[in-house]
Amino acid sequence: MSDQDPVIVVGAGIAGTAAARALQRAGHSVTLLDSAEPGRATSYGNAGFLSLDSLIPLARPATLKKVPQMLMDRDGPLTLHPPSLPWLLPWMARFARASLSPAEVQKGTDALKALMLEADVAWKAEIQASGLGELFQTRGALYVYESEAAFLGTDEMRGLQMNKGTEFEVVSGDRARELAPGLSPHIVRGIHYPNGTHTINPYRVVATLAERFAADGGTILRGRVRGFGREGANGGNRVTSVQITDQTLPAKAVVIAAGRASGELTRLLGFNAPLVAERGYHVMVAPDNVRFDLPVSPPERGLFFTPMEEGLRIAGTVELAAPHQPPSWHRADLLLKHLKAIFPGVGGAEQSRWIGERPTLPDYRPAIGRAPRLANVYCSYGHQHLGLTLATASGRLIARQMEGEALASALAGADPGRFG
Repeated sequence: MSDQDPVIVVGAGIAGTAAARALQRAGHSVTLLDSAEPGRATSYGNAGFLSLDSLIPLARPATLKKVPQMLMDRDGPLTLHPPSLPWLLPWMARFARASLSPAEVQKGTDALKALMLEADVAWKAEIQASGLGELFQTRGALYVYESEAAFLGTDEMRGLQMNKGTEFEVVSGDRARELAPGLSPHIVRGIHYPNGTHTINPYRVVATLAERFAADGGTILRGRVRGFGREGANGGNRVTSVQITDQTLPAKAVVIAAGRASGELTRLLGFNAPLVAERGYHVMVAPDNVRFDLPVSPPERGLFFTPMEEGLRIAGTVELAAPHQPPSWHRADLLLKHLKAIFPGVGGAEQSRWIGERPTLPDYRPAIGRAPRLANVYCSYGHQHLGLTLATASGRLIARQMEGEALASALAGADPGRFG
């Protein structure tokens, strides 16, 4: 290992590609490594919304209380892949413990606020620096509610957003239908975020970042990690190389940003990342009668309707599963049912459908920063539903930490070593 060796970023989704760009701009030689083409895995199919005001961790008492009811509803926003249940039980127990601990919930709230403030700045800078302007639109966002009770359940979220300085407006059902023509008459309330930003093509965002990275001298390699070389006795606390199928790559430092597969890599390095495959689906339909230009979400149903350049994307819901399980395509069929319920008469023929594995830790906080017991390994994984939103912030934080800057105390809840 020498200072001339590259930093190797493992994972070429949005988190890894954003980290590679941040490290490149900080003056490092960087190699971006993945077994697939950049942006073709989970980053390909997200809802496309920069959710910069998601300030409450999903691991909290209110969510835990709803889990049994949601699991009983086959068409609800949360389901389990039945053959995966034995594998999921330890993760679910950890999720319950995190949800019931006021201290853990507060760590999540503190970390999310700090990350969202960083992400707002980081995305504006990245869009400018990497020439992504044509792929992002600031048209606002609209959350819609089908009952007064559901709307009243947003009190805590809105309080935190007011404290952060978020601009939003509570609107009537009629006003919501003006903002998103075609919305069902049964919608009673909405929350409009006028500054909401979304991308019209999440895959092209990653692909363009990778192109800019390569054009600026970065190296992109295809390969699957088989192991890591270490320096010193008893394994040593520095990684000197990354072993892939057919060669060994020298490394000045390593960033683990491989999404759900990061857990397999951390085991090779001697620490834990209990990541679950929180599977999400999307369906793309032709944009027939789509007369709205902003993302719309009915939170009770756990999904987004996002106008994109290739049509209308319906993306979301949660299916907890072990890795590498076959798709449950009825979950994609369910998305089409939701479209008919919320936007009757909107959307044409189905164009494509997709499944992705969101990388989710049981406390619903990402792992960002230096790995435990290792001097030159850094982490950027576990972003669950917020991978697109938090990618640039995570990359910038890692680049700063690699230069010797300490992370803010509010980010202690995102410590990669918290699982041992």
